[in-house]
Amino acid sequence: MKFLPYIILLCCGLWSTISFADEDYIEYRGISSNNRVTLDPLRLSNKELRWLASKKNLVIAVHKSQTATLLHTDSQQRVRGINADYLNLLKRALNIKLTLREYADHQKAMDALTEGEVDIVLSHLVASPPLNDDIAATKPLIITFPALVTTLHDSMRPLTSSKPVNIARVANYPPDEVIHQSFPKATIISFTNLYQALASVSAGQNDYFIGSNIITSSMISRYFTHSLNVVKYYNSPRQYNFFLTRKDSVVLNEVLNRFVDALTNEVRYEVSQNWLDTGNLAFLNKPLELTEHEKQWIKQHPDLKVLENPYSPPYSMTDETGSVRGVMGDILNIITLQTGLNFSPITVSHNIHAGTQLNPGGWDILPAAIYSEDRENNVLFAEAFITTPYVFVMQKAPDSEQTLKKGMKVAIPYYYELHSQLKEMYPEVEWIKVDNASAAFHKVKEGELDALVATQLNSRYMIDHYYPNELYHFLIPGVPNASLSFAFPRGEPELKDIINKALNAIPPSEVLRLTEKWIKMPNVTIDTWDLYSEQFYIVTTLSVLLVGSSLLWGFYLLRSVRRRKVIQGDLENQISFRKALSDSLPNPTYVVNWQGNVISHNSAFEHYFTADYYKNAMLPLENSDSPFKDVFSNAHEVTAETKENRTIYTQVFEIDNGIEKRCINHWHTLCNLPASDHAVYICGWQDITETRDLIHALEVERNKAINATVAKSQFLATMSHEIRTPISSIMGFLELLSGSGLSKEQRVEAISLAYATGQSLLGLIGEILDVDKIESGNYQLQPQWVDIPTLVQNTCHSFGAIAASKSIALSCSSTFPEHYQVKIDPQAFKQVLSNLLSNALKFTTEGAVKITTSLGDIDDNHAVIKMTIMDSGSGLSQEEQQQLFKRYSQTSAGRQQTGSGLGLMICKELIKNMQGDLSLESHPGIGTTFTITIPVEITQQVAAVEAKAEQPMTLPEKLSILIADDHPTNRLLLKRQLNLLGYDVDEATDGVQALHKVSMQHYDLLITDVNMPNMDGFELTRKLR
Repeated sequence: MKFLPYIILLCCGLWSTISFADEDYIEYRGISSNNRVTLDPLRLSNKELRWLASKKNLVIAVHKSQTATLLHTDSQQRVRGINADYLNLLKRALNIKLTLREYADHQKAMDALTEGEVDIVLSHLVASPPLNDDIAATKPLIITFPALVTTLHDSMRPLTSSKPVNIARVANYPPDEVIHQSFPKATIISFTNLYQALASVSAGQNDYFIGSNIITSSMISRYFTHSLNVVKYYNSPRQYNFFLTRKDSVVLNEVLNRFVDALTNEVRYEVSQNWLDTGNLAFLNKPLELTEHEKQWIKQHPDLKVLENPYSPPYSMTDETGSVRGVMGDILNIITLQTGLNFSPITVSHNIHAGTQLNPGGWDILPAAIYSEDRENNVLFAEAFITTPYVFVMQKAPDSEQTLKKGMKVAIPYYYELHSQLKEMYPEVEWIKVDNASAAFHKVKEGELDALVATQLNSRYMIDHYYPNELYHFLIPGVPNASLSFAFPRGEPELKDIINKALNAIPPSEVLRLTEKWIKMPNVTIDTWDLYSEQFYIVTTLSVLLVGSSLLWGFYLLRSVRRRKVIQGDLENQISFRKALSDSLPNPTYVVNWQGNVISHNSAFEHYFTADYYKNAMLPLENSDSPFKDVFSNAHEVTAETKENRTIYTQVFEIDNGIEKRCINHWHTLCNLPASDHAVYICGWQDITETRDLIHALEVERNKAINATVAKSQFLATMSHEIRTPISSIMGFLELLSGSGLSKEQRVEAISLAYATGQSLLGLIGEILDVDKIESGNYQLQPQWVDIPTLVQNTCHSFGAIAASKSIALSCSSTFPEHYQVKIDPQAFKQVLSNLLSNALKFTTEGAVKITTSLGDIDDNHAVIKMTIMDSGSGLSQEEQQQLFKRYSQTSAGRQQTGSGLGLMICKELIKNMQGDLSLESHPGIGTTFTITIPVEITQQVAAVEAKAEQPMTLPEKLSILIADDHPTNRLLLKRQLNLLGYDVDEATDGVQALHKVSMQHYDLLITDVNMPNMDGFELTRKLR
C-alpha cells in the first residue's frame, strides 16, 4: 500500500497528458522567474480595479515561434526567459492569476483570441502590430535593433564598404535594401537557423551577420564568446514585442498599457541583464526626455562633425574607411540610437586643444577629451563618464623603481592639466611636451625618453598589446584622476545638454563593459605615418628652401608688408579676444588703480554679489563699507616691501557677498603701465568655502577611522586574553588526565573543572555573539505575554545558592497588581536581570541584595515596568561610572574577578532595544542601585498556560547510522558516543563517499557535516531526497 500515492499520481499525469493531446494547445504549469525587480504600484482607476477583481485569471497565448531568449520551457513545463520575467512582473503588479497556453503557430493563437478562448496573445518579434479591426495592440513590451556581427579577430573591419562582401541573416531580417545601404555590393545568404548563420561567420564562410540584438547577443554569449563580436547597432528596422487583445477588451488594453508604461528603462535593463552578457539595449526602450527646443535643435543639426584621433586606443581609433571606433565609437553608436544624430569623423593626428586649431563651424564634438579648467575657457564639457588614474610609463628592467630620478627626460602630452603640478613635485626632471601619448610609447621603449605620463587605460592597452615585456606603468601619487568626456564649442549649449542626457541614460555597467571589450580586443594595427609625416615634410621643405633661398629673397619685402597687415589685424583680434576671455572666466577678476578705485571687472565679479551689495563692492577699497577694505590695505603693505612687477600674492580672506560670509583665496599682482606714472593692481579670487568645509569634514572622518582602529586593537587584545586563559586551563586539565598519577577523585574533579571552564568559554563567546547581533541590528526581540513577578522570582531563586554560599541576604519583592501580564521578550528581560543580579552578588562581600518590581503609569493597555537591583557592595566612583557601559570596561574591583566586561554593555543595548532605560546610582563603600524602566503593553485577559512536563524520549534499541564528516576527530567522537548507545556506525569523509555507501547499504540515520570537499551536506541531502 505504500506505493498507492505514486500510482495515483502517475495515473493523474497520464490523464492530463491525454487531455492536452485533445486540445490545440499545451497549458504551462507556471512561470519560473528568479528576477527580484520590483515595480511601483500601478495607478488603476476604480473601474479597472473592479474589472480585475471580477476577472481573477488572465489566459495568455504564446506560440512556438518565440525565441528561446524571450520564452522557453524548463523540464517542469514552466516558462522562462525575458518575456517570462515580464509576465511575472505583470502577475505581481495586477495581483492576478496568469494561465499560459502554447499554440502551434501565430495564426492559431490569434484564432483563439478572436474566439474568446484566451484574453491576450504575446506576439513574437515583428516590425509592427497586426492590422486588424478586431485586434488591439499595446505599446511595445520589447524593442530590438539590428546588430552587425563579425569575427573577434576582424573587429576593425569597416562598418560600411563598397567592396563585395558576404552577409548572413536569418528569416530575411533585415530586408535587402537595408543591408545594401551600408554594403551596396553585398551577397546576402539567408539561413533558417541562427546558430548556423553565426557559425558561418565564425568559420570564415561569411564576412558579417546582421540580426536582432537580443537573440544574436544571447547566442554569441552561449556559443561564440571567443570568436564573434558585435561591432555596430543600426537604428532601423526595429522589431517589437506586443500584447494583443480584442478591440472590445478596452479595460484590459488600458491596464496592459499602464503596466508597459511602468516599465522604466532601468527595470527593462535589469530584467534583460539576467539573460544577456552583451548587447543589452533595453535602456533604449523609452526615448530620452528632450525638451521641444532640444528636439528642434536635432532636426536642424542632424549631422555632426567629430574630431577623431586615431592614435588614442582604446578610447578612439579608426578603421580603413575612417569610421570612429573604440570606446568612443561604441558610445557614439548608442547616442545615434538614442537621438538619431549622425556623426561624421574628421581625422586629426593628435588631441587638438579643444578644437581651437579649426575654423569656427569646422567641428562639433571632440570625444575622449580630458577635462581641465583651462580648457573649459574655450570649450564646453559634457559630464565625465570615464575616470582613470594618471601613470608613469617606463622601461621594464630588473632594478625598476617606481619613482623618477634626477635628470630623467619625461614626456607629457601638452593637453594634460597636471603639467604644472608634476613640475613642482619633480623639479629636477626634464619635462618634454608631446602632441600624442600613444606615439611616445615607442620613444620610451627605444630609450629616447626615460618615462611618459599617460592615463592608465591608454597605458594598459598599449603595453598589453604592443610592449608586454618591455614597458610597465605605475600610478602617479598625489594627483587627481583624468576625467574623460565629450567637448563642444562654447556656442553649442544645446548639444551639451542633449549629449549629457544621452550619457546619463547609459548604465555605468554598459560603459564599463565597452571599456573592457576594447581593452581585451586583439591587437589593432595603428598606422603612425600621419604622426611623423609632418616632420618629414618639414625637413623636406626646409631643404628645398635652403636650396632656393636666393630665388625667394626678392619676394621677402612684399611678404613683410603683408605680414605687418596681418599682425595689425591679429592685434585687434587679441584686444577683442582678451575682453571675451576676461568675461568668460568663471572666477571673479577686477582691476584697481593706485587710489583703490575699481576701474574694471569681469561679469563673474558682478554676479558674485547681490544686486544691492554690488554697489558696496564698487566703492573705493579704502571705504569702510567696501568688502575689500582689508584686501586693499594688505596689498599696499606687501607691494610696498617688494615692489616686484607681476609677482602674484595670495591670501585667504572672508568677505560678505550680500547673503553670507564667504571664504575666498584672494590673489593680486602689481602691473606697471608703460604709459602711466602709476601702476595698477590686477586682482581676483577663488571661492573656497566648500573646500574648507570639506577639509573639516574629512578631518572628522579621519578621527573616526583612527578611533575605530584603536577599538579594533582593543577588541583583539581583550579577546585573545579572555579566550586564551580558559583554553590554557582546559589544556592543563587534559595534560593531567593524560597522566597516570591522578586518583579517581582527582580525575573526576579535573573533568568537572575542565567542563566548567568550557562552559565559561561558551558563555564568553555567547556574549560576543550577542554584542555582534545587537550592533549589527540582527538581534530580534520576540515579545510575548509574561508574568513578570513569577519570572523575577524564578530568576532570583536560581541565584539563591550563590547568595547563600557568600552569606548574602537575597530578597525579591513585587508590587505588581494581580492578574496583570505584560508583553515583553522574556529571554532578553531575563538576560538583563541575570547579568545585573550576577554582578551584584559578585561585588558584594557582605550585606544584602534586594530586587523590587513595580508597575506604574497604567493607562488603558499600556504601563511602565520599574525594577531596581540594590546591593551593599563596594560601590563605584564617578570615573568608573562614566566608563561602565562601554565594551570591555571593568572597574578596579571587576578586574579582580573573571569576566569579559561585556555584560553591562549588553544589558544597556537590550534595554534600549526594548525602548527602555537603564540607570545607576552608586557611592563608593555604600553600594550600587541599578534602575530599569521599560514601557510595555499590559493585559488581564491572558490565561495562564500550564507547563507540560517534558517526557524523555525513548531511544530506539538498534539503529544503523552513517556519519559524513571531513574532520576525523569529529567522526571519532560521534562514533564513540553512538557506540556507547549500542548503535552500528559507519563513516564517510565527504558527500561523494557517503552517497556511494548509501547506494550500497541501507542506513536508518544520516549525520552529515555542512562544509565538506567534493560534495557538501546540502548537495548530499538533495541527492538523497
